[in-house]
Amino acid sequence: MPENKLHSLEKIGYSKSLPKEADINNFESIEVTKKSGEKIRLYRLISDTNEIDDTNNFSSSWDVFNSYL
Repeated sequence: MPENKLHSLEKIGYSKSLPKEADINNFESIEVTKKSGEKIRLYRLISDTNEIDDTNNFSSSWDVFNSYL
């Protein structure tokens, strides 16, 4: 993985290590592989993630769908 993509993951909240005495159950993790084959595990606090509510998107999509019937 190019270094700039790794930095972009860090910009959205991923870090290379867990804070001291952190509960692993409160973190989500991803594993990325660099071009050299080295694997890096990144962690992000679950409460920092934004839940996406697509109710409005669904409503507008449903209206478009119904208009074609």
